[in-house]
Amino acid sequence: MNQLQTPKINFLFTELTENSKAIVEQKLLNDDDVIRTLVDERRQIKADIQIQKTTTVTALTDENGLFDQFGEEADDFARTWTSRLKSAHSITPNFENENFCHLFFDHVLPIVWHFKNNAIVIIDPPSETIATCITSRGQQNVITYYSSKETSQSKADEEIKPNILICKSLDELEKAFSLLQIPADQVITVPCTPQTEEVQQSIRDAINDGKWTRFENTRTVSKFGKPWAKNVIKNLPYLSNAFNLHQLRVDGVEDAVIVASGPSLDKNVSLLKEVQDNVFIVAALRSLPVLNAAGVIPDLVIQLDAENDDVAAALSPDPKFPVKNFLYDAMVNPGFLEIPAENYLWSLGQHFFDIHQALGTRPTPFMAPSVSIYSLELCHFLGFQSICFIGQDLAADGVKEYAENATNLLPKHSNMGMFHIEVPGFFGGTVRTRNSFEYQIKRCTEIAIQWKNKTPKINLVNATEGGAFIDGFSHVKLSEFIDRQKLRGNRPDKKIWFDQNLTISDITIGNYLAKTRAILDSIIPLANQIIKLDLKANKNKGLNKKIEKNVRKFQYLNDKTSLIQIAMQESIAKNVGTSENGQVIDTYAEFFEKIKICASELKIASKTI
Repeated sequence: MNQLQTPKINFLFTELTENSKAIVEQKLLNDDDVIRTLVDERRQIKADIQIQKTTTVTALTDENGLFDQFGEEADDFARTWTSRLKSAHSITPNFENENFCHLFFDHVLPIVWHFKNNAIVIIDPPSETIATCITSRGQQNVITYYSSKETSQSKADEEIKPNILICKSLDELEKAFSLLQIPADQVITVPCTPQTEEVQQSIRDAINDGKWTRFENTRTVSKFGKPWAKNVIKNLPYLSNAFNLHQLRVDGVEDAVIVASGPSLDKNVSLLKEVQDNVFIVAALRSLPVLNAAGVIPDLVIQLDAENDDVAAALSPDPKFPVKNFLYDAMVNPGFLEIPAENYLWSLGQHFFDIHQALGTRPTPFMAPSVSIYSLELCHFLGFQSICFIGQDLAADGVKEYAENATNLLPKHSNMGMFHIEVPGFFGGTVRTRNSFEYQIKRCTEIAIQWKNKTPKINLVNATEGGAFIDGFSHVKLSEFIDRQKLRGNRPDKKIWFDQNLTISDITIGNYLAKTRAILDSIIPLANQIIKLDLKANKNKGLNKKIEKNVRKFQYLNDKTSLIQIAMQESIAKNVGTSENGQVIDTYAEFFEKIKICASELKIASKTI
């Protein structure tokens, strides 16, 4: 959202023409600082033009006939000037020397480079010089990655710098790219020390995996962003009477079983009843009817999907089987919070930064595309080294996607036409899955590899008979897993409890809502002003600067609240290029009309509490 581009291509052409002339005038002056500023400006202007889907050539003409007569000469000079490092054979690489770092970036930055929308990863920097060097030139996404424990520990207490993110593991590097709200079409990696091909490949894989996770998350948030933001507002008062995820503790058992509602659940639920006292059972809410019918009471029931009012209202848990501990994402429909439970827990992702800052809470410590992977990450976070999937088929059995009578929350039978992708099956051969499940299979495999690299003895088991094969997991029937782990017999040692060090008062929540309403109250008239200015017929440079000034005011306000950023994700994704629907640049008037409507709706939601 904060990388909005002007839709007026003429203005960009004019800027490029002025830049070309300024570069040509510097040819004989040899002032590297001035030339560097002009060349970087040229990179950014060309990137902005590219975003506008306009072809850039050495001689550019806009619709009014403006001709860039110095364009070709400026490009030739810029190419020669930026290649100085190649011909400077006497220079010794030194990433602690500011002059060398600038010379290095002059050479490696492409001639078309967006300093806000692209990213740079600096590997094992010997000091902060190289990172601060590129941020001083306007680079807004710099990630420093330390490839070994030794370098990670040596930088553990390094001061946090604006626009510089420190990653001490591949997991952190992947997570960083999963959270970047930019296209990152171009990513430059800068190794400051020699790297093996294996290390280089692992870094590339982490970056690509993070970008793919961001794409999946963006697709989901784009679809549900506005109801999510409204739900969070409405759910805030409930948080004062609930535990946070970080307060959950489990003792006395060493094995966790994660229950999903795939067709294979029917085959295993009776076995689960035999050992339920000896394992920690985590179940998706939609699995509850099957478990209750078999007499299984899970230790933790999870609901992450927001759903709509009708689905939330239709849920009728069996009163004979009360929910022990109900964990919900704070973005779910408020109707789910009416489910009777002994204890309520909540979690919320780090995108809602302002809420966590106001409440003094920590965000969900992992990213998860589904309730089962969320449960997998949660069990690992709680310290379990033996974790088993049942009902997590990630495929259809040819007739249905869900277990018989699994839920009245969702249709029991899915559209089988969605299951058109063949993947390896549990018993060998192949089974059919759909796009989202294919991604989950891939994500489970990545998680397994990461965890086993750190803890080779970790025991990850897939007991979904007939489901998809998950590389990195052992594939055995639930009965075999029970025998291997010696889970039969009476072990009354399981204890689930909550750390009591966090309380959220109603006053704290009320103060947050009041502050948020004040921000929304400021955004609405500002949006009206930008719309009014953008709709003027004849724009000049002064008017464009006035628009940009108001946009910066909006960006300042927007940085203080996560709610509009989440609610407007679909429009943001289109404007910054992370949407699966392609890049569609709104005019300022179009975009801020949406902002105004969104801010008004969020304000109304906050007043209903």
